[in-house]
Amino acid sequence: MGGLTAAYADGLNNNVGQSINTSNPATYSSLYVTTFDLAFTIDSRNLSSKTPLSKFSTNNFIPSYITIGVPLAKTKGLGLAFGLKPITNISYSIQTRDRTAGDSLATIYEGSGGMNQAFVGIGKKWKGLSIGLNTGFNFGRKEVSTKKVFLNDTVNYYHAKSNSNTSFSGIFLEGGLQYEFSVYKKEVAETKTTSNYLLRLGVTGSLKQNINATQDITKNTFVINGTTGDIKVDSVFEQSDVKGTIALPSTYAAGITLHKTVTSPRGLFEMWSVGAEYTATQWTKYRFYNTPDQLSDSWQFKIGTQFCPGPGTGNSYWSTVNYRLGYHMGRDYLNPDGNGLKKYGFSFGAGLPVRRWRTYDNQFTFLNTAFEFGKRGSSVNNITETYFQFSLGMSLSDLWFIKRKYD
Repeated sequence: MGGLTAAYADGLNNNVGQSINTSNPATYSSLYVTTFDLAFTIDSRNLSSKTPLSKFSTNNFIPSYITIGVPLAKTKGLGLAFGLKPITNISYSIQTRDRTAGDSLATIYEGSGGMNQAFVGIGKKWKGLSIGLNTGFNFGRKEVSTKKVFLNDTVNYYHAKSNSNTSFSGIFLEGGLQYEFSVYKKEVAETKTTSNYLLRLGVTGSLKQNINATQDITKNTFVINGTTGDIKVDSVFEQSDVKGTIALPSTYAAGITLHKTVTSPRGLFEMWSVGAEYTATQWTKYRFYNTPDQLSDSWQFKIGTQFCPGPGTGNSYWSTVNYRLGYHMGRDYLNPDGNGLKKYGFSFGAGLPVRRWRTYDNQFTFLNTAFEFGKRGSSVNNITETYFQFSLGMSLSDLWFIKRKYD
């Protein structure tokens, strides 16, 4: 749905199931049954450079999240969620070649690592108002290196390597709020159905946070061995356990959705929903050991919709599927050439019920698929990127830990 999260929530609707929206913890208050939610993404990217004229492609398999949601007190609108998810990912290897002093010189830039988040959150509802908080632990590592390799057939040169390994961790806190109210309701006595049009407002945000970090820096000469890899010859510089901080910027999102539900003798069903959202992050305030980077304040505008053809009829399986479409546009946080990076993307997908809603009264198991394609950069940028992503999420919900009435 274009990435809508601030005003999106799953609830008691029989045809929607119950995925866990970790981006807005206020939605935990709507948890009806215990839910196990997990997903992964296959990511394909193509980089194009004007000067020099070149192209580069990469494919990645990325775990998206593992989350468990538990209703603590359904009558009081109290829910809990916890899980683990990657926040950022570093994975690159870039080689350039130059001429210096009549010899060829190759420079190899490599990076790996990323940041992960272990979180727990709670949400509480008072009629149409829901408030939630997420807290937990951000942790990870960042390993970057630069190698200088001389390419000469007659003279034996030592090569140079500069390496930096950074480990970091810290506590985070983020909050969210949603408010939902009915704008129009219509009852049909003949069919015993009630149509309800509801408006939902949502906001999320987090303040600027500092994460403690420890860094090891080494600079040495080395030779290349075809069997064992790089062999260090001599250490030029070493420094261990360098303390510092990583300043993560504040971010916020605000959105609105309008959706229609129908209540019939067969249950409560969501027919369609449509929404919009704006999100922004102050990336110019990001600091790595008090050093800024080539970043811009980012923003995105998102729109999306979800609809289900005939969830209450039971005529066919495909009439109970939730179909989704979305679009987003904005400015990326990267600013390598000083011209900014425009970005946009289209997405579409479906929520596929594993079993028909009438098979189990208390089971809501869904496979959520999403396809997204888009672009970063425009004609003013030297390097542009096109990408394609496929995501698959599994939302497994059921009544657990039921006390027996009969032995």
